[in-house]
Amino acid sequence: MKLADIRPLATLVLFASTPLFASDNPGAHQHGHAEVQIAISHDRVDLIFTSPAHNLLGFEHEARTEAQKQRLLNVQDWLSTTPLINTADASCLVKDATADIASMAEGDDHEENHQHHDAPPRQRHADVEVTQVLNCPGVGSATELTTDLPDRFPGIDQLDIDWIDSAGQASIRLPSGETRFSLAR
Repeated sequence: MKLADIRPLATLVLFASTPLFASDNPGAHQHGHAEVQIAISHDRVDLIFTSPAHNLLGFEHEARTEAQKQRLLNVQDWLSTTPLINTADASCLVKDATADIASMAEGDDHEENHQHHDAPPRQRHADVEVTQVLNCPGVGSATELTTDLPDRFPGIDQLDIDWIDSAGQASIRLPSGETRFSLAR
């Protein structure tokens, strides 16, 4: 494997380490807030999206009703098949994706081993994490990217986007309703 092939993944791991340390901080889980971390290399994009489940599902407990179960399946399918960022001409395709929301499914024993299992239900927090590898022809020369996350999930009031590419790293905070962001520094 060439160094150029693993560089985006290694960079994304470095980006991702910050939320891991914040996971023990109760203030890190904020309804209405979500984050996307992106590493861009040539036509490849590696990304991690994290959000409180409430922003995406409208609830944070296991899916109980048929409507909640269907919502969970629909959200998991959308997060696994839809590029969470895209070029202006929508050229990105999902090559690989993992949407970690299975712990919200009814009967999942994940909660038995979860660090909050002794907490009363009102204090439990469920976060969704999605990883994607995208093939995005032309993304290396793009000056602007888009995301459908705020349109698809109106519970996201604020989306923080961090990225790294051949020109360096930068970040932006998209307010509610914004779907485009400039890669200019």
